[in-house]
Amino acid sequence: MGDYITNCKNCVDCFDVIQSENVRYVWDGMLNNGMDCFNTGMDTNFIYECIGVYNANDTKFSIKCSHVANIMYCDACLQCEHCFGCVGLSHKKYCILNKQYTKEEYHRMVERIVERMVETGEWGEFFPTSLSSCGYNDSRAYDHFPLSQQEAEEKGFLWNSYVSPKVKGAKNIPASRLPDVIAEVPDDVLSWAIECEKDSKPFKLIPQELKFYRDQGLPIPHFCPDCRHQERISQINPRHLYSRKCAKCQSEIQTTYSRDRPEVVYCEECYLSEVY
Repeated sequence: MGDYITNCKNCVDCFDVIQSENVRYVWDGMLNNGMDCFNTGMDTNFIYECIGVYNANDTKFSIKCSHVANIMYCDACLQCEHCFGCVGLSHKKYCILNKQYTKEEYHRMVERIVERMVETGEWGEFFPTSLSSCGYNDSRAYDHFPLSQQEAEEKGFLWNSYVSPKVKGAKNIPASRLPDVIAEVPDDVLSWAIECEKDSKPFKLIPQELKFYRDQGLPIPHFCPDCRHQERISQINPRHLYSRKCAKCQSEIQTTYSRDRPEVVYCEECYLSEVY
């Protein structure tokens, strides 16, 4: 159950997943036997609460790791095995907090650490939001679950308050003043700072982009890349499953179309009988 699921089996509450089996609560993934993961793939099996993990096996609570196995609470590790709480390691085994141990020492220490984390309630939880490498408003979560700065900070998230400055020495032009016909756009548009029609954020074109618009006969965009991205995101269904009834047989189904949406939604059996 979910949306944009391709060549998958036994996937529940999943979105944008391909070639996956036995997974739940996964976004943007390609894996087998996993849960609570985002942006994972390529020969990835038995992982739990991971982000940006590839070619991984038996991996838990880790982020941005590749070609790894039997690791927990690791960040940006490459080709590592049996590591706990490590950051930026490469081709290592039996390390805790980036310190090398023997195989026996490692397993003994990890057992003690896990016992202590269970006592404090930390075991089984992903890294705290205070360790996030970006603000909530710069994350993929913000795309689908937007929050105001106050709401995000009340929940413990970081917030990026940076505002793009006007480009020094550049000609600033409101997007509304751009020619509608691409043939009327001069070459020196590449030196202009175009002010977004929605939020006034300045953006510039690169030569390859201008060439593409000219080749395709397309006008210059009036919105900055961030606003264009948000507009695309707004056109897909929410990352949420709603309970409603099949419009034909009235059986209970789970769908990304809420009850108040105007679309006619069928269960799989009724849909296939109508289409085929």
